[in-house]
Amino acid sequence: MAKQQKALYRVISKIRASLDLETIFRTATKETCKLLGVERIAVYRFSEDWGGEFIGDCEFAEVGWDDLETLGKNTIWNDTHLQENQGGRYRNNENLVVADVYAAGLSQCHLEILEQFHIRAYATAPIFIGQKLWGVLAAYQHSQSHEWQDLEVQFLSQVATQLGFAVKQAELLGQTEQKAADLRAANEQQQILLNSIAEIRESLDLDTLFQTTVREVRRIMNADRVGIFKFDEGSDCQSGEFVAEDILPEFNPAIAVKVRDPCFAERYAAHYQQGRIQVISDVFKAGFKVCHLEILEQFQIKAKIVVHLIKGNRLWGLLCINQCGHPRHWKLAEVQFVKQLAAQFSVALNHAELLAQSRSQAEQLTQAIQALQQSNEKLEALTNLDALTQVGNRRFFDEVLEKEWLRLRRMQNHLSLILFDIDNFKSYNDRYGHPSGDECLIQVARASQRVLQRPADVLARYGGEEFAVILPETDGEGAIRVAKQIQDAIKQLEIPNAGLWEDRPFVTVSLGIVSEIPAEEKSVGGLIDRADAALYEAKAKGRDTWVCDGGDRREPRWITSDSSDKDRHRD
Repeated sequence: MAKQQKALYRVISKIRASLDLETIFRTATKETCKLLGVERIAVYRFSEDWGGEFIGDCEFAEVGWDDLETLGKNTIWNDTHLQENQGGRYRNNENLVVADVYAAGLSQCHLEILEQFHIRAYATAPIFIGQKLWGVLAAYQHSQSHEWQDLEVQFLSQVATQLGFAVKQAELLGQTEQKAADLRAANEQQQILLNSIAEIRESLDLDTLFQTTVREVRRIMNADRVGIFKFDEGSDCQSGEFVAEDILPEFNPAIAVKVRDPCFAERYAAHYQQGRIQVISDVFKAGFKVCHLEILEQFQIKAKIVVHLIKGNRLWGLLCINQCGHPRHWKLAEVQFVKQLAAQFSVALNHAELLAQSRSQAEQLTQAIQALQQSNEKLEALTNLDALTQVGNRRFFDEVLEKEWLRLRRMQNHLSLILFDIDNFKSYNDRYGHPSGDECLIQVARASQRVLQRPADVLARYGGEEFAVILPETDGEGAIRVAKQIQDAIKQLEIPNAGLWEDRPFVTVSLGIVSEIPAEEKSVGGLIDRADAALYEAKAKGRDTWVCDGGDRREPRWITSDSSDKDRHRD
């Protein structure tokens, strides 16, 4: 049992060492195949219709069976029973074990598929991502039947569970990386946009531009009214209103008066869109329809010049120069002036729109940068945190320990390390179930984290039910104090463990402690090995205790929880 658990921890550590799905699956299949001693391991993924396929390049077969037709390479294998039952027994987290396909009472069509790949015996375990059935981890024997042992099936199931955790973590990382890439692309696009409008005048304000234009044009043209008319959005040029006007006081104002003129949309809009200018010396001799003429009379218009205002590629509005007291013969120079003015005004309209867009884009760019920073922070946290317990993961532990080792070697100060794990956790899992086991790990992590008071102290999940505490600038006595506090804090949780320990009804931990001043001739690996050996000694002494490696001699001298204070201070 201990050998199998150690093998499982090794497989899990290798799986957790990568966040790339392809690498995770290749590692899992290869290591599981070797450890179980079977002839092939493969990963099968369900599709939306509960059919599925074997994931390409994510299987491992022993020599002699790797030349058979490959299960991977995205081989489709739709099981009608699984499709009809939407995953069948796997949805209930049940394994399937067949010692001999010819003695299992399988249907002929199923047997033919198995024979295609020379499968004689198989064991399968479901892979869950959260509550969702994702796929199956399968072990196959080709050469002969195989009586699957409980430990083999249990090992396969445990690897499948870890694959589920790894897939979920890798998918979250992939999503975060994709969001970060999208935000970076948006950042580049926004910067190009900002550069392209850098020459637009920042002071360009449409309201000011409108009022200045109508006032100056009426003055220069000596007209009775000059107005800017804007069509309503979505009206197809049938309705709108004057948004700016300068008029002599004796005539009726047109500002903000709603105008609806279907005749204009029908007869004139298309011409203005094409760039034509309307120059009318006498509206009563121009042949207007009655509907249009009534609108002109409403505003006392006797003569007019009307020029299109284009925004983008659509007719935005009109620049109107009106003579209200009498008809007027417009000079060619006046018409050319209005035409040129309208062209510049259209440019200003587009500049103003670009300016508004640039401000909006600038806000979006700021938001994108903030979102990118948040995504990067989440990504960094994701790569450093254990998904279940939310403390540091093995990757984070390795980085911090190496960094502190080098720092304290320069400072010639103590570095202490505590390794501890939950006693009889395998039995706890078997008795209470994996969900309760996960909750136990979470509570142990939280309680241990509360013990650590200094920002420099680090708690990490070392693997499985094993945790590690890095204590910079802490000698052996200080490390022992922290270990005792962790041991007491976990006991105070009073997590039930009835029937698994005599006279110990609650979950306990065993701890291995080591402390030394880093030196050139020593290594981080040696520090870990000594802490691991101390933990092993604590287990050997009956668990629910701590052991400290009390010296740097080749043969370690243990300081244990039952040692006297005198022993503790002895060289």
